[in-house]
Amino acid sequence: METFIQFLKDFNLQNIISMGVLIWYFTRDIKKDMHEMNNELHHMNTRISRIEGTVYGKDIYNKVKE
Repeated sequence: METFIQFLKDFNLQNIISMGVLIWYFTRDIKKDMHEMNNELHHMNTRISRIEGTVYGKDIYNKVKE
């Protein structure tokens, strides 16, 4: 807690506001990027499942018929 109070004493209001703006600017798109990454992972899993189904699906269906 003392280090935080010392930090506030050393910097003036303009520096604190500018640091807040910089942090906001660099982190504003994180939620959007994570949503896009989640969609890409979903599409990748769908493609992999389709490939696995074409390769391994025939063997599974033959075992069920027997």
